[in-house]
Amino acid sequence: MLYEQFFMLHRKLAVNAPVHAATEVTLEQIADTLYCTSRNAKLVLRKLEEKGWIVWKAGRGRGNRSKLTFQADQAELLQEAAQQLAEKGEYKQAFELLRTYGQGIRTSDSYVEWMNGHFGFCKETKEGEEGARDSLRLPVYRLIETLDPAECYYSFQAHMIQQIFDRLVVYDKAKDQYMPVIAHHWESSEDGTNWTFHLRKGILFHDGKELTAEDVKFTVERLGQDRRNAWIVRELHSVEAVSPREVRFILNKPNRIFIRFLSSICMSIVPKHLLIHDEEQFWRLPVGTGPFQVGEWTEVRLTIHANAHYYQGRPHLDSIQIIMMPEDAEHCNVSWERLLQDSEPIGHGGDHHAVDIIESSEGCTTLITWNMKKQGPFQSVDFRRAFNLILNRSEMIRELGDNRLYPARGFIMDEQAPYRKDRYDPEFAKSLLSQSGYDGSPVIMATLANHVKDAEWIQNQCASVGISLMIREIRMDTMLHPDVVNRMDCILHGLVLPGEEVCIIENYEQAGSIVKEFMDPSLQDWVNECIDDALASERCEERLSILSNIEERLREEVHVSFLIHTRFFASLHPSYKGVVINNLGWLDFKQIWRA
Repeated sequence: MLYEQFFMLHRKLAVNAPVHAATEVTLEQIADTLYCTSRNAKLVLRKLEEKGWIVWKAGRGRGNRSKLTFQADQAELLQEAAQQLAEKGEYKQAFELLRTYGQGIRTSDSYVEWMNGHFGFCKETKEGEEGARDSLRLPVYRLIETLDPAECYYSFQAHMIQQIFDRLVVYDKAKDQYMPVIAHHWESSEDGTNWTFHLRKGILFHDGKELTAEDVKFTVERLGQDRRNAWIVRELHSVEAVSPREVRFILNKPNRIFIRFLSSICMSIVPKHLLIHDEEQFWRLPVGTGPFQVGEWTEVRLTIHANAHYYQGRPHLDSIQIIMMPEDAEHCNVSWERLLQDSEPIGHGGDHHAVDIIESSEGCTTLITWNMKKQGPFQSVDFRRAFNLILNRSEMIRELGDNRLYPARGFIMDEQAPYRKDRYDPEFAKSLLSQSGYDGSPVIMATLANHVKDAEWIQNQCASVGISLMIREIRMDTMLHPDVVNRMDCILHGLVLPGEEVCIIENYEQAGSIVKEFMDPSLQDWVNECIDDALASERCEERLSILSNIEERLREEVHVSFLIHTRFFASLHPSYKGVVINNLGWLDFKQIWRA
């Protein structure tokens, strides 16, 4: 790449040279810098001169050194090179270039502005088609490791899965009722152990085959085969395809809210006829019945196209491109929440500063989960309580701002959150710390890139009372690797838990849930017993009370330290319509359109 050859020479030969000043250099030095032969070095120099980026004057005769003058502005050229790579979809290479040669340019206002302009809504033309296709291009900073509902474990995976697959029913929290999707009718036995669902006719998978009760049976039985989300069927005795459009579930124990289990994204229905033959091949381009179907899925991009025959209505957008950004790009201020606003006015001389702000009714809760399976000073409940008491959450919100709203006391933000007082008592914390026998040994906290600011703030609070806190930034895909878990004393992370009983239960039972994986095994047994009691309860208030008891014990014994409730929000140009942030903190792709 000619750009990179220019940067290599500039870094080696022009570090301290004045702008446009000639540097004496030999052809051999050029060749060594570019890791090539002298002949190839001459070819590179000629190409750089043709671009007008350098001036090269070869020395004539013995003792006359050659002179190289850099004409192009290195920062402008670097930004241009990164933009060209990004336009071709080579985002990893673009940020690698910026990291290697940028010296801070990767966070410059002009580059961030360009990156934000690169994403968002666009019109695309395709050869052989009339008119332009409406497309939305969005950046994400975590690999989409799976689109398998049985293995899904974080919110963005779940969001993408519900674009591709459907469930029997969905729960509408605002209406507090279950809405038919694949199933149009259902009934249950009085004791909550027998559930029957009747399926719609004519629901087609993306390959054109009709969905039947056999697909539902296959999906649910597959979940119990040592999958990450097997927790959801641990008390399922059997599932029966009574007829092509009738399916029955028999449970070992009463579960009054089993229908809510069936509305979970991990219960999305997959096609038996495709998965049963070659599962590995299927997940390269998975097929569902949802509003979008997968067109391309690589390490750097997931493209989904509108399902023109979707039984609940075709999406307005033609395609969505999800771009997997390099990890270090997350430290730039490039995010989808700021993408749906335009730098230029749209029609009728509109004001380009006009922006609408939308918020979700749900949010994320940040918390510290202690690794109770590892030895360390935090095994003392007095130490954990001391740690909790030094965190002035209200001050944290004031200092860090952004979308941080209220101090958190539990997993879910309730109506009392704005009025609840945070308990902050550094003097009592010092007393507890002394009582715990803490010897000053370092505590290692793991966190993701988007929580580093919070971790650094906590680190300063710890230092004020003599706790040595070390921060280790990790990736989502390595968070629960055994070597990571064995080294980390606690993890600072976020949880997206829509206020539903099944989501709370998932947090305690799902394989890969940090709260579950870090929990002491004896406590886990008690939690499971409480959950069984809750599911057998007929009254919602009684179920919530039992689940609240679990949370209260975790809080009282400080197995977790709840920190901050945040709110999902996005800013957009008024020309965007149908924009809603769902309970997973993402845009509802199916409803978006542009005036």
